Amino acid sequence: MPDYALMNQCIYDGKAKEVEQMTQAALAEGRTAQEILQDGLIAGMSVVGEDFKHNILYVPEVLIAARAMKAGMAVLKPLLSAKGATDTSSGRLLMGTVRGDLHDIGKNLVCMMAEGAGFIVKDIGVDQSVEKFAAAAEEFKPDIIGMSALLTTTMTYMKTVIDGFNVPGRDHIKMAIGGAPISQMFADEIGADGYGADASSAVDLFLYLVGKGEAPKASFKTGAAPVKTAPTAAQRGPNPVARFQVLYWQNLAAEIKAWDDFEEIKVALPQRFADRIDATAQRLGVTKGDDYIAQLRWSDEAERPGTPTEVAAALKAELEAASP
Repeated sequence: MPDYALMNQCIYDGKAKEVEQMTQAALAEGRTAQEILQDGLIAGMSVVGEDFKHNILYVPEVLIAARAMKAGMAVLKPLLSAKGATDTSSGRLLMGTVRGDLHDIGKNLVCMMAEGAGFIVKDIGVDQSVEKFAAAAEEFKPDIIGMSALLTTTMTYMKTVIDGFNVPGRDHIKMAIGGAPISQMFADEIGADGYGADASSAVDLFLYLVGKGEAPKASFKTGAAPVKTAPTAAQRGPNPVARFQVLYWQNLAAEIKAWDDFEEIKVALPQRFADRIDATAQRLGVTKGDDYIAQLRWSDEAERPGTPTEVAAALKAELEAASP
């Protein structure tokens, strides 16, 4: 029998090759594509989503996990889309960034996590007009349309799209919005059916809109992961040493991880680091999901004197000083 718990862990750890191999092995054992999808891929990605929601994982790690999930999906997709295959999807989601806005890294993350929750997703990209949303909806027949905007100058176009779908034949489609400048108040003002504060909240919202989940609660992400009670100085000894790594997008730092035999600390760098990565990715044209994820790498493991908390704080201060 396939070890779905191990497959779940491989997804969590971002081991794409292992997930692909385990998916192929499960099929060879005679397991159905639907079983592997639900128990192997979706179950694994759901843990990633929960840990992201509670600040145990950050965006780069979720992207790496999503890449591993997609490696398994690539094996299953021909079988899941074959004629006569049972539709076990959560629903159909059409995603796009609105006209005038070229940002899509956040949208890409939502698409990946929605696929991980079982949605069939069509991503129409950036700078999309109401006419393009309508044409894609006519072809794809979505249950939900998700719109993203990062700029205050483009977020008002969301109302144009919503108004364009408020006509007979289209008004059954649920409209969800998200992005840095968006709020629940703005969603209410323009008549959207919901607002996702982050990628995990957006997926909760999608499940709710198709009747497969509870009403999502507002989420507010902070800069550091919760940790267990730190061990005492006596337990660590007089000269504690912690190991650490820095997660980079190309040569731009994104996150710090520090640990010892007692605890592990993960610290996300300030928003300006993410903004710098976003701007660089846009400038280089590296915004598609797999291309973007391929630029992420952990530095070699190293160690320093101090507890994980002390080492992570020192590294954070050094990186902030080096990148004002």
